[in-house]
Amino acid sequence: MKYVLRDGQLVEKRLTARRIESDFPTPMLSRFEEMESPVTGKAITSWRERDRDMDRCGAVDRRDLPSKPFEQRNEDNARQRKLPEQWGGIPDS
Repeated sequence: MKYVLRDGQLVEKRLTARRIESDFPTPMLSRFEEMESPVTGKAITSWRERDRDMDRCGAVDRRDLPSKPFEQRNEDNARQRKLPEQWGGIPDS
């Protein structure tokens, strides 16, 4: 059991902190799980480190790109598969 000093009293620590009313803005917290860089193999522990690592090797996160070109490519590929083999379509396996 863990105890903390709260308002001058030693009390049992709760898992959730009580909400304190304040005029100051509440910061947004991002939960970033540590990962290994696929490029350098070093540990990446923050979004900023991840962005720097990606910039170093010229990588781009798919989620940062517009989805329209990917959707168009999928449609084109599906259309290509439907063509007969003699017209350049992919044979059924």
